[in-house]
Amino acid sequence: MIEKKVDIEDLRIGAYVSRLDRAWVDTPFMFQGFYIHDGDDIEALRQYCKYVYIDINRTPLNTEKLQTLDYHPASTDERLHSTVMPTKKVHYKDTSSVEEELSHAKTSLVKLTTLIDDIVADVKNNKPINLQAADATIQSMIDSIARNPDAYIWLSRIQNNDEYTYHHAMDVSILALTLGRHLGLSTQELQELAIGTLFFDIGKLKLPPNLLKKPGKLTNEEFALVKKHVDFGVEILESIEGMPVKSVDVARYHHERHNGKGYPDGLDGTHIPVYARIASIADCYCAITRNRSYSPAVSSHEAIKQMYEWSGVDFQPEMIEQFIQCLGIYPTGSLVELSTGEVGAILSQNRVRRLRPKIMLILDQHKVAYEHFPIIDLVKEETDKNGDPIEIIATHEPGAFGIDPKSFYL
Repeated sequence: MIEKKVDIEDLRIGAYVSRLDRAWVDTPFMFQGFYIHDGDDIEALRQYCKYVYIDINRTPLNTEKLQTLDYHPASTDERLHSTVMPTKKVHYKDTSSVEEELSHAKTSLVKLTTLIDDIVADVKNNKPINLQAADATIQSMIDSIARNPDAYIWLSRIQNNDEYTYHHAMDVSILALTLGRHLGLSTQELQELAIGTLFFDIGKLKLPPNLLKKPGKLTNEEFALVKKHVDFGVEILESIEGMPVKSVDVARYHHERHNGKGYPDGLDGTHIPVYARIASIADCYCAITRNRSYSPAVSSHEAIKQMYEWSGVDFQPEMIEQFIQCLGIYPTGSLVELSTGEVGAILSQNRVRRLRPKIMLILDQHKVAYEHFPIIDLVKEETDKNGDPIEIIATHEPGAFGIDPKSFYL
């Protein structure tokens, strides 16, 4: 990519804006990387930026010619080379508490689990998948996450993590929708993202099970076979009636990487469709926080740190920034230790004060399990009985202190 710094006043229709003069998270633009289609785009940029950087290779020499062209958002060119336009974002608010939402989320998750099991069985038996029959179940997940994502995240994180199975796709979908909600995607966009992430790894069902569970390093031949799950998945999804094209692209491009060293096409940066960028981040996070045959789980806090280090290499830096803001420094479901000596699990986030979440206490200061698990809101309870500040002082790996997540289900 060849960039050129351009003053806002010199910006023309047709230019491809690859970078701003400030962090994109401080602007209403959802992602860096978009074409200037009209004067409104330039005016919107003028309100926030003095200059921008344009990608010379993706900006026509005579940009004014594009003023007379129609813009087709569903075109192949846009799916491959563009990102979400700087449109008005949907601003979601928590309309229920995590305690209120848990019962709805649990019912929805049970149905979703059944749906995934049925789909897996259909694929293995070469039966067609009825996407319309799955719509209601998928929509119930979207509705719950739109009301309050913490309930669904909480339930997904306390599921059995002793085996890395196709239910991983559920984890990824839940997390991807949570990030999509945070980014302000519309209901229709969330639906496309949900379908894409639920089905993105479906091609793995065509691979030998022992290959996916191999504890050691894969040979070059084995890795080449594993990579074929992308082609298998795309083939399956394209055969499903009513499958959105953008959802198929999640399966096709979720292994592409920001530096262009992913597969299958070696796309880089914002050439990777935005849903695939979201999916790749959610996929990575869910994978490294679960036990796998070749690697033990790391804590949510450690996962966040690692993925931040991979920013700019594997993942779009701006997207990682938003991911961290979305989950918080201490993601829902992670185990933490307080300055009081107590140990608990993050129950829900405070959307404004991310360092002061709501916590379900599991162990007392002597590391003895509570009979009934009290809930502490660090925003409301800032000091202990001695007047000392209550702070989170440490994070712990999943299963620390012999804690079984299912034993403290609400």
